Amino acid sequence: MNLHKPLNANASSRPHLLCASFNQDQECLAIGHEHGFQVFNTDPMERRVKREFADGGIGIVQMLHRTNYLALVGGGRTPKYPQNKVIIWDDLKNIAALSLEFLSPVLQVLLSRTRIVVCLRNKVYVYIFSSPPVRLSVYETIDNPTGICAMQNNRLVFPGITEGHIQIVDLSPQGHDRNLISIVRAHKGKIKCLAVSHDGSLIASASDTGTIIRIYSSANTTLLHEFRRGIDRAVIHCLSFSPSSNRLALLSDKDTLHIFDTSPLSGSSNRRHILSKVPLLPRYFSGEWSFVSSRISDDRIGRGILGWASDDAIVIIWTVEGLLEKYIIQERKDGQRKSPATLAGGATNGGNGNAKIGGIGDQSIEQWELVRESWRSFDDV
Repeated sequence: MNLHKPLNANASSRPHLLCASFNQDQECLAIGHEHGFQVFNTDPMERRVKREFADGGIGIVQMLHRTNYLALVGGGRTPKYPQNKVIIWDDLKNIAALSLEFLSPVLQVLLSRTRIVVCLRNKVYVYIFSSPPVRLSVYETIDNPTGICAMQNNRLVFPGITEGHIQIVDLSPQGHDRNLISIVRAHKGKIKCLAVSHDGSLIASASDTGTIIRIYSSANTTLLHEFRRGIDRAVIHCLSFSPSSNRLALLSDKDTLHIFDTSPLSGSSNRRHILSKVPLLPRYFSGEWSFVSSRISDDRIGRGILGWASDDAIVIIWTVEGLLEKYIIQERKDGQRKSPATLAGGATNGGNGNAKIGGIGDQSIEQWELVRESWRSFDDV
């Protein structure tokens, strides 16, 4: 039961976060704000660390599992550190243990136990996590103003040097020795969002069109799934794989949360077109739609960041509103039926999550639903 007091309707009174991110297994999350950073357990949301600085804010914070090391980049009205500098913070000693400086602003930092990855607007740098850090590789990218990149289990993915292409790098010692880099022509348009599954075996990508999400094998770049969010354009804010890598969550500017099944097609619960098994038809008919979707809200502001508390529980952090929401996937108990014309899982007609596309009729009963179980406010930021 949610016993927290209702949020103040005045958005200006809500805590404003400069950034938020989940650690590698998504069991913890970190937020940055104008006066420092904080670390929480994801579920239940309990604060573990609170660090406040008198001289500035944190614009990027990334955890290294549950260790005492975090990557920090300054941000906000008065940045704590220069925005072209990465600080590896030792929270046990409460000091900056390592630093890396660049000629342009740092847009994203990713950590593993052996690597530090720094994303700039046109380059991705990879360092050995050591004291001092040793530069291992530098990769060129197309113009990447939002610092799109993702990493899990020694698999690093980021935009290529050609529009619509992605680069997949094997950061394991064996992969580095053989210089294993795969280039995939994932989309026709610019890459907007990327995600890597927890075991590193799957890569999810979306373009600035926002209608199609493709899932590739990181081992051989085979296209495994082609998911369809809808038929109208949308800005994909976030993609996130579940802990088992069997599900993919998607959140867009349509304020609709979609959940796709990434299991092999033979056992997938995703919705399919009634003509999906007819040969020689256009690829649209063989696409997959989310097995469950839900309209989040009309009054959310800004970009939501997705994580998973379990394979059946999704967490969304709203940085502008300073709010965390938890949604659970559960089987419908009411046996509610929806007509085949509304089972495409898209976001047209105002983005209500039920695009009126005829023919998605294999599963006229929606077996699953998304229910908001709880929310919490970062009210002391």
